[in-house]
Amino acid sequence: MLFQWIPCHRKLDRSIKVGSFVFPLCARCMAILIGYLFLPLLFKYSFILSWWQIPLLALPLLIDGFTQKWKWRKSNNFLRIITGFLFGIAQSIIIILSVLNLIKLIT
Repeated sequence: MLFQWIPCHRKLDRSIKVGSFVFPLCARCMAILIGYLFLPLLFKYSFILSWWQIPLLALPLLIDGFTQKWKWRKSNNFLRIITGFLFGIAQSIIIILSVLNLIKLIT
């Protein structure tokens, strides 16, 4: 399986379903991967990226994940998709800014 190497709990109630097809990852992990797809576009506009955007984009996932883990509330797939997508964008920004800083160091 293509997604076997990705660490995901793969719970069926947290997976995205389209008709009878169930995606092989949970909604949050799928949204993180979709956020990674924006890396080339973000790289093109890297002049507007900053380190402070990373925690801002990651915070919703942390709040959603931990408040669910602590049983303060129950999350849903819509929130998991939104927070996962934002987290994927945040990780893409980390990659871009790190690469740009490494290039500056080398040159």
